[in-house]
Amino acid sequence: MSISRASTETVGRGDMAARFRPRRVAGTLGPEGVPEHLLRDPSLDPNSAKRLIVAVDFGTTYSAVAYVALEEGEDPAYLDPSRICTVRNFPDDATFGNLDDQMRSEVPTEVIYPLDRHFRDKIAKGPASWNQLEEHGDREADHDVDLYDFDEGDEWLPFEREQPGRHGFQDDSGLAVFGQQGNDGHDPGQMETDEDNSFRWGYAAHEAWGRSATHAGANSKPLSRFKLLLDQSARTESIRADLWRTLDELKVKRVISKPLDVIVDFLASLLRHAKSGIENAGFDDSYRREMVLCVPAIWTQKACRDMQGALGKAMAMAGFPGVDTETNTIDNFFIVSEPEAAAAFVLTNERDISPEDTFVLLDAGGGTVDANTYTVSTATPLRLTKEVVEPGGGLHGSSYINQGFRQLLWDKLRNERYLNTEENTIRGCIEKIIINDFEYKLKRSFDCYTARGVKYFDLPGLRPNKDKNFGRGSFQIPVREIQAIFLERLEGIGHIMEQQIQAALGKDIKVEKVVLIGGFAGSISLRRYLQDRLKKFCREKNYPLPQLLCPNNTATAVARGAVLRAFNKERGPARHARTSYGVLRTEPYGDFPEEHSEANWTWDKHDGMAYVKGTIDWVFKLGQVVQPVWTCREFTCRHTFDYSPHAKLICLDLLYASDKSTESHYQLKHPKNAGAEKVGEIEVDFTFLRERGLIRPVKASVDAKGRTIGKRHYRVDYTMLIKIVDRDLQCFAIFQGKVMEKCKINIASAFRPGVK
Repeated sequence: MSISRASTETVGRGDMAARFRPRRVAGTLGPEGVPEHLLRDPSLDPNSAKRLIVAVDFGTTYSAVAYVALEEGEDPAYLDPSRICTVRNFPDDATFGNLDDQMRSEVPTEVIYPLDRHFRDKIAKGPASWNQLEEHGDREADHDVDLYDFDEGDEWLPFEREQPGRHGFQDDSGLAVFGQQGNDGHDPGQMETDEDNSFRWGYAAHEAWGRSATHAGANSKPLSRFKLLLDQSARTESIRADLWRTLDELKVKRVISKPLDVIVDFLASLLRHAKSGIENAGFDDSYRREMVLCVPAIWTQKACRDMQGALGKAMAMAGFPGVDTETNTIDNFFIVSEPEAAAAFVLTNERDISPEDTFVLLDAGGGTVDANTYTVSTATPLRLTKEVVEPGGGLHGSSYINQGFRQLLWDKLRNERYLNTEENTIRGCIEKIIINDFEYKLKRSFDCYTARGVKYFDLPGLRPNKDKNFGRGSFQIPVREIQAIFLERLEGIGHIMEQQIQAALGKDIKVEKVVLIGGFAGSISLRRYLQDRLKKFCREKNYPLPQLLCPNNTATAVARGAVLRAFNKERGPARHARTSYGVLRTEPYGDFPEEHSEANWTWDKHDGMAYVKGTIDWVFKLGQVVQPVWTCREFTCRHTFDYSPHAKLICLDLLYASDKSTESHYQLKHPKNAGAEKVGEIEVDFTFLRERGLIRPVKASVDAKGRTIGKRHYRVDYTMLIKIVDRDLQCFAIFQGKVMEKCKINIASAFRPGVK
């Protein structure tokens, strides 16, 4: 007897509803042999065409896209990093025309939503517009449009949505989200904006928030740091709770349907711009594209899957080829961890890194600061041999300096109620100073070690107040107060660095170098502080002084390093499965006594036997060591249908994924399968068998007492096989030596980032 695995769903097709009943019955033929040539996929040959590798670094505060084009037949042994391009010329670029500013290759991860649920109609562009994604939906209807398949109870938000935020003026959204009622009579919890009723992203959102008029209306909502929605760590819990306040309001207004819509909308805008830039550079769809996604090392597999789904939706909206949003699949898709990508960039570009060196990599961005310690191999080219200690990090990025300065301004100005007019608010005044005077001028050149005296800021309408250092239309802030804001973050970064060196020392490993990268790495204050802290640490520990390396142009190190890793995937992490994949099935009741002991079973109307519906057979299991090409043992699927001359004989099998489950034969609703998610399906129409006279109805059987069991029905048997090639899971439905249907699901998120 053979075990069949299949769906127990009921799906309507025309006037008929077909019940899919896989069976395990004595006398069922075993699965047919599957010749290897049936399973070949020419599209997976990396040398079959010109290649275009595109890497997306979706950052907490800034994002970047890097790419490289490879001609057909080009030697893949080495890639000159100078060939890697970064997307630039972002709309409303706020770098003031400085062509040498490395930040021109990054764009703020910020959006401003209009409170208009039809705004996407106005920005839909290209062959894969929002309209096409919603071709089965009705945006005019009076119900929420569920564009993305993210469940309301997803585990990546492990806090109560009603959790209160912190009191006072806070930078909770990354732009400006307030806490409770302020003392100026204005409700700071009411986020306001100007009369521009359009969706804005990147520098457009950034620039708009620096205009006083933006804060005098009530037509839109700002959001940033929304990448942290996918970070389940305790350190981001309060930020996610604050984000939810805005997300809830946007959902009530039907501007979004699910929390990750905001990630999709931002990425779609980023990719539209990237696609235009890449095409203008002469690289069209004749290049076989490989998409690379950078993810934090601490993300769960579910976070990676959700991010993969969001990127796929965004790619479809932006008109990128090779996307199947139904199965969450992106052709030629590769995931790499951000620190691994950054390390690849450093090893390729930093000449002071030598074989057998151990170095701490400090990636100081706008939101998070991440630290990893690696030892370098003796091979050429240089490779990382291992991660020496557990990674470290914290929320000490440069945006938290903005947050501290914003709080300082709020404390000084919150009682100047006369600044609130029809055209202006205190909040608007503060944001204008933050963006126009602090972000692009003072912060980037501020040296905590040499700055003295006071800093002056213009504020039209401000009344003189000697006690507060207010003049007419301007005020001053002692430099020591700004220094205190910087030092709080610098001390946090220094502590992270010391923890890495100390942990390595505990394993008798000497750190020779500290490499500082990221957008915040350009800060002279940070560089000088880390150098001084290294000297102090080494004096106290009698430890050789590591060299502090600060490579140039590292703001896009992660994106460019991701291109390098995708170009050469050799010597990545071992292929240990971090996710199980299985098939939903129906099993004869009692075949697995322990697993079925608490299951609900039913009598089947076709053959009159007892079955347990909705069990999962985990074909590919968590923890399994997988070769680049892996194939399961083929198995037979049996589906039965009501006898009818007009019934559609459509067989549907559903694929599920789980980051916890490994034990087969339990029902989907069993606690052992908690959190399992549908990730794909394979559907085959066998109606032709009846129409061509190739199938005959199965008669009802009679038991020993002469009683009729079941009823007349149609029965279809075919072979199913699951194959994994690199980072793609392929499912084949085979009948009489022919592949009737196949589906492909990219499972890059089932492995550790960086797996070949």
